[in-house]
Amino acid sequence: MKKLTEINSQRLILGALSVGSIFALYILVTSAKDNNPALLPPIPMIIGSFTESLGNGNLLSALGASLYRIALGFIFGTTCAVILGSLVGWYVIAEYIFDPLIEAIRPIPPLAYIPLVIIWFGIGEFSRVFVITVACFLVCIINVIAGMKNVPKVYVDAAATMGASRVQIFRTVAIPAALPFLFTGLRIALAAAWTTLVASELIAAQNGLGFMLQEGRRYFLTDQVVMIIIIIGFCASFMDRVFRMIQTRLMRWSEMRE
Repeated sequence: MKKLTEINSQRLILGALSVGSIFALYILVTSAKDNNPALLPPIPMIIGSFTESLGNGNLLSALGASLYRIALGFIFGTTCAVILGSLVGWYVIAEYIFDPLIEAIRPIPPLAYIPLVIIWFGIGEFSRVFVITVACFLVCIINVIAGMKNVPKVYVDAAATMGASRVQIFRTVAIPAALPFLFTGLRIALAAAWTTLVASELIAAQNGLGFMLQEGRRYFLTDQVVMIIIIIGFCASFMDRVFRMIQTRLMRWSEMRE
């Protein structure tokens, strides 16, 4: 317990130092006499933009809309990835059927589907969520398949020796053993959802963080652009940290829990 506390303290201190160093460097650069605030806004301008957007309700409205799209796309995409990836990674027949399709569409960037999504589904909310769903599915399913294929054979043999059927081994042995890979896939899918969010909100969105980014670019509001980038980074990091805490709590038995 003492060693774990020391490790957590060291991680917190070093993490704070790294973030603080970047923050100090930014202040140093923006404080230079030849710095153009229109291109690289100082911290007070960014804080002012944050306060203004928060005060008029635009920021909270945009954040709520983006989190809603992230949540739906992430849930739909990862659920499909976990179900299909588990079957493909465990059952040979499922692998023969779906693996060629997965390998064919996996190299295609999710953003490449945007024109087709607009043609098929229009420019409504469904199209934006669909693009995020595709991004989450494609990056998550590979990790799920890898996890199912890397289940230690000794676990499977031990369960079979005790009389467990193939389905029972799949449910009680393979899935728990693949959890480290599954959580890795979920975390990568979460990052993919955020990176796809801005592009998905280009589909005629009237609200959202991506919309505010485009609005800042259009009207040369660099302080607003930087402010939204910081908020996206903070939200994504916070959500990833939550996943890591859940992973650590659920998989204390695993050497791959972090």
